[in-house]
Amino acid sequence: MSGIHREQDLEDSSSSSFYISPKMILNDCNLNMDSDQVVLFLDIDGTISEFHPDPDKSIIQPKIINILENLQQYIQLILVTGRSILQAQKLIHPLQWNIAGSHGLELIYQANLKTLISLNKSQLQALKQYIQEQAVQIPDLRIEVKDYSVALHFREHPQLEDRVHAFALECLNQFSDFELKAGKYVFELVPKGANKGSAIQQIIQQYHLNDHYPMFIGDDLTDEAGFKVINALHGCSIKVGPGQTLARYRLENVSQVQAFLKEFLKVIEVQEQQRLEKSHV
Repeated sequence: MSGIHREQDLEDSSSSSFYISPKMILNDCNLNMDSDQVVLFLDIDGTISEFHPDPDKSIIQPKIINILENLQQYIQLILVTGRSILQAQKLIHPLQWNIAGSHGLELIYQANLKTLISLNKSQLQALKQYIQEQAVQIPDLRIEVKDYSVALHFREHPQLEDRVHAFALECLNQFSDFELKAGKYVFELVPKGANKGSAIQQIIQQYHLNDHYPMFIGDDLTDEAGFKVINALHGCSIKVGPGQTLARYRLENVSQVQAFLKEFLKVIEVQEQQRLEKSHV
């Protein structure tokens, strides 16, 4: 897939290829700090939500929502997703969580909405129109038009990968302000400079989270830039599923992510109880 903008060259990745238990990860991360000094960045699709060919039909299981709702009482929680903020909010409604959407292009933090990079709106509109007009040549291609990008999905027809890739590169030749991101059965054209790593960096800097222990869980190529940033900050980076990665740890699937979050909540609650007991001595 030459020509694709990858989040990070993974050839020098030294992370383990083995799945390990949530308890082992938490023990190795040595989470021996005050619970209010943790910031957890969390991808959605393939991480806390099973993949669905139609993103609008994806759901986050109530058990995971409940665990995250409890975790948020003790730590900073920020969803980092390729979905738009509006799409992500529908998945967690009526809860109001911090979300970095559209691969880090937009952010809602403590109910304040902002964009994280500049955007050429006229070229974005022209790109959307161009794709809608030209994509008739690939009838089985499913186009997802987002607020800040366009995703070309072929999960239902994986044999179309090379054809969709060629079409995406053709679009790039016409619109120089965009770059191509490869995901699971999807190519997405996004404004240059948008990635989850830069979003995580900006959030940490702008909201004074430098003294927080950072964690990030994700499953896709688009999450690798986030893993790189978390590793540089000596945090806990976790890849979900197979594939080469920069993440230091690996969980097998969404169910294991749920188990990890549940175990993490237990650790945090124990720490909180110990802190309360000390304060009453």
